[in-house]
Amino acid sequence: MTNLTALPSPAARLSARLRQAIDLRVRGGRTIKEACAEAGLSESAFYKAIQRPAVRDHMQELQERFVTEVEAKRTAYRAEALDAARDLMKNAKSEAVRARMIEFLAGDGKAPAVSVNVDARQAPARGYEFVRPGQSVVQIVDVEAAQDD
Repeated sequence: MTNLTALPSPAARLSARLRQAIDLRVRGGRTIKEACAEAGLSESAFYKAIQRPAVRDHMQELQERFVTEVEAKRTAYRAEALDAARDLMKNAKSEAVRARMIEFLAGDGKAPAVSVNVDARQAPARGYEFVRPGQSVVQIVDVEAAQDD
């Protein structure tokens, strides 16, 4: 009896140019064409490489890491913005600026505008109107005649 164990497959090797192109694409927001040109990689090589599961996994992992970093920065920047708003509220010379900062910090900022589309050019229906049997028809009654009754 022999003890045979399966060896884990070696990690996929990604070239430095491919890694740089993926990094420029994810972190730099470049198009594939721009990222490949800057990294010195042909577009066809990028498209061929992205078909491999290991490359797709690397790109997905990089995107997830990037989103996590951005969220962390967003929290820090929000705290700095609130500090600056508080400082403006306390020290601004303009009453309007102080009032805006009070609204901002109280959370009573302007609500997003609601767009309601109503076409005022719609004309009432013209032509013959069919009244079904049993349907009541609006009748205009003279107010003075109704009061005399």
